[in-house]
Amino acid sequence: MKPKYLLLPILMLLMAWFAVSNESTVVMPTDVDQSIVEANASEPRSWDESVFEDEKPTLIKTVAKTSDGKLSPIERIKQMSNKSELHLALLEDHQNYERYPPENRRFESHHQDPITQRYAVDERTTLNEDKSYGLTIWSDKKYYLQTDQAIINAYVTNAEGKKVSAKLNAQLLMGQKTLSSIDLDTQTGDQVYQATLDLSSSSLGLSQPGIYKVLIRDEEHDILDALTFTLSKPDIQLTGDFRDSLTSTGALLIEAEVEVTNTNKFYVQASLYSSTNVPVGITQLTQQLSSGKHWIPLEFSGLMIRDSQESGPYVLQQLSLAKVTMPMQRAPVEQPGYQTDAYALDEFSSTPYGEQDSLGN
Repeated sequence: MKPKYLLLPILMLLMAWFAVSNESTVVMPTDVDQSIVEANASEPRSWDESVFEDEKPTLIKTVAKTSDGKLSPIERIKQMSNKSELHLALLEDHQNYERYPPENRRFESHHQDPITQRYAVDERTTLNEDKSYGLTIWSDKKYYLQTDQAIINAYVTNAEGKKVSAKLNAQLLMGQKTLSSIDLDTQTGDQVYQATLDLSSSSLGLSQPGIYKVLIRDEEHDILDALTFTLSKPDIQLTGDFRDSLTSTGALLIEAEVEVTNTNKFYVQASLYSSTNVPVGITQLTQQLSSGKHWIPLEFSGLMIRDSQESGPYVLQQLSLAKVTMPMQRAPVEQPGYQTDAYALDEFSSTPYGEQDSLGN
């Protein structure tokens, strides 16, 4: 596996030493500009968690020369006649990292869509002590609104993996506080036990947005497990109006109109596909919005679209809206299906993001 972007903060500091040891004619300056490397050396967070810190994802920015006018380390490696495997990997990672704007990311399959991954339901199985029985539980969604119904599912299997009857009881909790009991009844006829929760019902005690837990116990086989879901009040929703255009830098701009009920900071993710359902990429933004209607700019890199090798029209396939709080108040995923004009590939920019400033774009 090739080095990932996590290695770049360390590798970029090491590559000057490799340049000297592998190319004797290169002399490294002692006062390299600190702007050559700007990256977090800590464990990478999930892609959208930077919104809590009011910043965009960190971008490694490489300048062509140091403050004394000499070539930067990355430029020196480019000019080396004998490049090691590490040098080649550094050059490839550097090129890929600066290929698109920091708010854009390309993905090549549906399951790699960050929105799909974010909203994917977690199905979990817990075994009893002697591993003779297992309890599997899940909910139909991860994020709900107060007006929604939540469906809780559970079944028990024996050592052969066959579903068996069980005596299940469940409780709804917030933190350590028990709010109500939940009846799990066999609904599907195949030993899958279900409960439908009307989240607007006062009997459940869901008085505020937050993370709730459903604790499920199989008394007969002594198995206990829990699932969680988020009750959201995102204060933002789509109006259903969209428009699209090309930017002056050769990117695709799709604007989505939203209506905000309370002033707050909001986080938006949107994934773009071709009209033939081929993935193109994703964009994200964080923006402070007052109450009322607003047009949200969703910009997709022209080069990212070119890399998909798919001509227009393009489809705004999935869109996620969230209010930036702790925890994040996400609305259920939207699938607008908005289709753009039939843009040709050569209408989009072929210039990597990292080279746009040097070209005056």
